[in-house]
Amino acid sequence: MASIPFIGRLQVTEYLALTLSFTLLFLETIVRSITLLLPRPIIRFCYRASRALFNSLSSPLSRKARNKKKSVSSPIAHAQDFVELCNLFGYYAEEHVVQTGDGYLLGLHRLGWKKGEEDHPVNAGPGSTQKKVVYLHHGLLMNSEVW
Repeated sequence: MASIPFIGRLQVTEYLALTLSFTLLFLETIVRSITLLLPRPIIRFCYRASRALFNSLSSPLSRKARNKKKSVSSPIAHAQDFVELCNLFGYYAEEHVVQTGDGYLLGLHRLGWKKGEEDHPVNAGPGSTQKKVVYLHHGLLMNSEVW
């Protein structure tokens, strides 16, 4: 009779873990198949019910922290472009299109000033606010032709 090499090497607890793992894998396949066959209204109902249950069982402190995070992250996630993203944080941004030596049109953004600096000249000689070029970023919230 042919011997199976791994049978003698496993202990009872390892057999139990292996059997449980395959059982859970099989169960997950069945649940996923059932979920794929469910109509959208039932899935939406289950989603809303689980969300309502989670919100009712969570503490007011954790709910307040989630709402605070959402109030900060939601405007950032819905910003249409770089200029709008800068406006959220009080910076004025300019958009420029520059043609390179090989004829490529390149979109550039320049941060003009932040809130409160509108009337102060920047890099206009001695006594003015002195700022350096800070950052070039390739394609932030856009495609690869925007710097």
